[in-house]
Amino acid sequence: MANTIQLKRRVSGVAGAPAALKSGELAHNEVDNTVYVGKGDDGSGNATSILPVAGSGGFLALVGTQTVGGAKTFSLVPKSGQDASSGNDLVRKSQVDSLLSAKAPLASPNFTGSPTAPTAVAGTNSTQIATTAFVNDAIAGFGAGDMAKSTYDTDNDGKVDAAEVADAAPWAGITGKPTSFTPSSHSHSIAQVTGLQTALDAKAPLASPVLTGSPTAPTATAGTNTTQIATTAFVAAAIGALIDAAPGAMDTLNELAAALGDDPNFATTVTNALAGKLSAASNLSDLPNKATSRSNLGLGSMATQASSNVAITGGSINGITLDGGTF
Repeated sequence: MANTIQLKRRVSGVAGAPAALKSGELAHNEVDNTVYVGKGDDGSGNATSILPVAGSGGFLALVGTQTVGGAKTFSLVPKSGQDASSGNDLVRKSQVDSLLSAKAPLASPNFTGSPTAPTAVAGTNSTQIATTAFVNDAIAGFGAGDMAKSTYDTDNDGKVDAAEVADAAPWAGITGKPTSFTPSSHSHSIAQVTGLQTALDAKAPLASPVLTGSPTAPTATAGTNTTQIATTAFVAAAIGALIDAAPGAMDTLNELAAALGDDPNFATTVTNALAGKLSAASNLSDLPNKATSRSNLGLGSMATQASSNVAITGGSINGITLDGGTF
């Protein structure tokens, strides 16, 4: 197992170097993704300055987005696919050419789509572009009369609306109609009504009905003790209340007895067994012989040393983690 050495680090908060480092000590700030090193020695092992030495926070990264401050001189132009997207990005010539190709020239432009322009004031007679709104206003002011098609032939069928014959008369437009219609009195035998006798034969009588299939009824409230029909749901609820939601393996008296080992003195047996166990609240302080217990566990003298003062003599260390902490 490999050993792990962790730098002093900051996982959240503010960017920048730690306030202090030992001489030669490294620290990593994940906020600005920069590795810092303590430089110099004040005579007590403390660094006199802290410098960034690695990470995208202090150096240009090969990938990803970064903000670069100050004036920079590049020996090579940006590569293909690195087009500018914001005001402070470098612009490639090919990107400029592409942007210009999408613009219309001042001389004889060839517009596509639905180009728009400001609508000139009514009566304007110049080289200004005329919009569709300007043309429609000019036609309306031309004096086409009061027989505009859009007004008198709204359904565009070539006929004046008022001269057409209505395709249908709306009920609300009919006058003199009765407000209600009195039905005629009549009577029929059961045989004269199609299917009535068959429908009646399929119904159950009120007295001693013989039901078939899967008849249902309202489920009575728990605890009801009357002549009301008991549904399967009522029975299941009553049984469930009796066993009080016991698991399936312990919902009968025989299963409960088996779970207790068929021992009529189960409580005494368990009490006697627990009497020989260590107390969790004592945290192993009730061990009869602690030295023998450490030996049985294979623990040497390090088990009794303080965590802040561990002495290691000889041997090898494998699979440890050295953690520089946080700043």
